[in-house]
Amino acid sequence: MTLQKMENVDFIDIYKKYRTRVVNIAKAMLHDADEAEDVCQDVFETLYNMGDTIDFMDEEKLSNLITRISFHKATDHGKIAFRKYEHVDSDVLMTMTDMGVKSGGNVDEIILTLEAAGYLQTIFQKLREKNRIDYEIYVSVTLYDIPSRLVAKHYHITENNVNNKVMRTRRWLAREYKKIRR
Repeated sequence: MTLQKMENVDFIDIYKKYRTRVVNIAKAMLHDADEAEDVCQDVFETLYNMGDTIDFMDEEKLSNLITRISFHKATDHGKIAFRKYEHVDSDVLMTMTDMGVKSGGNVDEIILTLEAAGYLQTIFQKLREKNRIDYEIYVSVTLYDIPSRLVAKHYHITENNVNNKVMRTRRWLAREYKKIRR
């Protein structure tokens, strides 16, 4: 039995046939339609990139593979809290930052506490407008303690690049804070 080559497969037909299944699996696991759409995109990108290693003619194997990829992508997506800070309740945010300050009071925790209290809202707004990705990376690593390797994987950059962005963002925040204090 030979594999059906990717160039001979109409990938759009496969997408149309299995899209609903992928979205339903992701939605059931994540309870969020937008997140489910993101997972769907990841699943079909993975499938497409697998290319000639898949036998597209074996419907049963293809169906099982898509279901398995959907489950794993939704599970992985659920573990990553990159977008949660945009929807977090302010009481939860205050509790998290209070705990951070009580645990040692390093620069990141103090700056994040000040942001939550409203003192540095303009600085963080400026950072969001200036460079949304750096803001998201900084918040993910410092506030949510997401390991830099996972952040790097999410943004398709190296872990060293994530650490550099956090360090540069920290310096930029400190400079902006000094400007306000003058």
